[in-house]
Amino acid sequence: MKDYPIEIDDYLSGAMSASEKQAFEERLRTDSALAEELKLQKEMLTMYEDQQWLEGDRDALKTKEAKQLQSFFESDEATSLKSTINQVITENRSGSKHKTFWFIGIAASIAVLLTVSLFVFKENNYDELYASYVHMDEIPSLVTRGEDTNKLLENAQLLFEDKKYQEATESFAAYHKAEEAIDPLSYIYNGMAYTELNKFDEALSQFELLANSETLQAKKANWYKALVYLKQKKKRKLTDVLKSIIADKNNYKYQEAQELLEKID
Repeated sequence: MKDYPIEIDDYLSGAMSASEKQAFEERLRTDSALAEELKLQKEMLTMYEDQQWLEGDRDALKTKEAKQLQSFFESDEATSLKSTINQVITENRSGSKHKTFWFIGIAASIAVLLTVSLFVFKENNYDELYASYVHMDEIPSLVTRGEDTNKLLENAQLLFEDKKYQEATESFAAYHKAEEAIDPLSYIYNGMAYTELNKFDEALSQFELLANSETLQAKKANWYKALVYLKQKKKRKLTDVLKSIIADKNNYKYQEAQELLEKID
């Protein structure tokens, strides 16, 4: 059996002499099995080397899955994992047991794959939870039949219902600037429009205005903040606000908050 793992380890670690390296690279042109093994080992190494990830295919990095993976690689969890892997590999390279390094490399890569898979699962799970708990149609209408309705407000709601969220936020901004007596429901609409646009700071500011509005709608603010944190996948902040909701059974969306808290644990 050919000792491809040993040769590849020497090649990638720079242990080959100039003549050995030249001979190895010449064999790559004709030995497809060797070339495939080298490709596999490089891919495994790429999983925990930030620079290669960042310098990879730029188009591939634009996909949702790639952004999720990049987010994982930038996390503290990934940094700790990569540090452990590199430490083990360095320790085993210092000896002469190349095959040990090869199998450790495979095991480490599997560990990375499992961790990444779990991370992506969690990411997708949060997306599904957000979709299941957001009910735009349950927000009371800003338009009251038989009464004169502010045209800016009416237009903003229509834009929101058409999912033209950017235009909706602009119309709500014009309404908030023009009026002194603000309909608190407009903060909910505007905040959710910002949430759909992934403008989370702006969304939270709207729900903070709602919380401080001293109206009956103010009690809904924490639930809508929870939706923002859910879409952001900020578990700690989401957990904190959900716990504040379930502290009192009379709070808005008490039951939903309790269910969601159990699902994210």
